[in-house]
Amino acid sequence: MKVKFIEIDGVMTRLLVEGKETNMPLLLLHGYGGTADLWFRNIDALSDQFYVIAPDLYGSGFNDKPSLGGKPSHGFAVKHLCALIEKLNLRSLALCGSSYGALIACLTYLAMPERVAKLIINGSGSTFNSDEQLTAGISRVLEVYTPLLKEPTLASVRATMDAHCYDPASVPEEIIPVMLTAYAMPGTFEFWLEGIHAMGNLDNIRPFRILDRLEQIEVETLVLWGRQDKGAIYESAVAAIDRMPNARLFTFENCGHKPMFEHAKTYNDVVRTFLTTEAWPGQ
Repeated sequence: MKVKFIEIDGVMTRLLVEGKETNMPLLLLHGYGGTADLWFRNIDALSDQFYVIAPDLYGSGFNDKPSLGGKPSHGFAVKHLCALIEKLNLRSLALCGSSYGALIACLTYLAMPERVAKLIINGSGSTFNSDEQLTAGISRVLEVYTPLLKEPTLASVRATMDAHCYDPASVPEEIIPVMLTAYAMPGTFEFWLEGIHAMGNLDNIRPFRILDRLEQIEVETLVLWGRQDKGAIYESAVAAIDRMPNARLFTFENCGHKPMFEHAKTYNDVVRTFLTTEAWPGQ
């Protein structure tokens, strides 16, 4: 795995990358307030067949922290990701997003459907939860993450990551100090807080709600879910699948919000199989 920094519309952006550029591009998108290091156990493992790119999303991780102007981050994140795809000249690719990152993946597909060949949604309340479930989830995020991001410590980062998982021992120890460093960067807390408050107003995020447009996601889609995910409601995912024209569900048992490292080997195998079931058309 390599680290690269590129400028996207004036925003310095960190990428974790591995694999041959001639292979199928696979973009891995982390959740809100997270970093690309979420995919620590997937990038190298999937790079044997794919050109894997895991960016820090707009305003997240080790990226610049522009002001949101009181708006939710969704529109900025989609524009930033589309510009990244253009800059890297990715003509046809797969998008794989976790939580909020899955919402950004869906919105990016709707923005450039001719580019996205396959879509993977991982445990995403942002995408499938009802308005009531979403509002309750944002309240919980504010309560839990405000003290964490205001004054992060190694212990608090580890405890929060542990809480996301069915088995805390599955959290990669290597990513904890990296996330601590990202959280401690100037502007991280202010950007996160401004964005999460904007998300708390449903009128602000209504243009970015996918739940009302599931029928428009026509691309072949794999939905991956941890049965014990506390924030992304499993029943909401099951109901959403029925409305999507070309989607299938794979459930991880004894798994919380992070199947990509809670069950890394199975996760990588399932993703690899999904992405290679048909011949890749090339770029």
